[in-house]
Amino acid sequence: MLDGQTVLVVETEFIIALGIQSVLQSLGAAQVVLATGAADAHKLTPSWTTVSLAIIEMEANRPELIELARQVSQSGIPVLGLSADVGLSSGVPELPGTPVIIKPIPDEDLRAAIRGRLRQKPLPDVT
Repeated sequence: MLDGQTVLVVETEFIIALGIQSVLQSLGAAQVVLATGAADAHKLTPSWTTVSLAIIEMEANRPELIELARQVSQSGIPVLGLSADVGLSSGVPELPGTPVIIKPIPDEDLRAAIRGRLRQKPLPDVT
């Protein structure tokens, strides 16, 4: 599913980011780029051209993360939101059509959410 793809993960909690990385690797991701927040992710902007999927933590009280997700999405990269904020479970107005899953999430549910997001916007073939 993610064979040969690069995925950007923006998550402030390192242990959660490592769990997401493990799930992505089990789905065949070739590279997982970890960022701890919006500022860290912005430093990686030149490499966004190689990113095929972004999983971005979103919180209503952290507009910089929502803005980051909007920018990534507008650059053509599918975004999957991840949040502890139950109020965002129905989505984010600035990101119509972008699913937001609520933490904590079991690995299999995360895999299913990734599969669902990729069905919405399939990744390019890199072979």
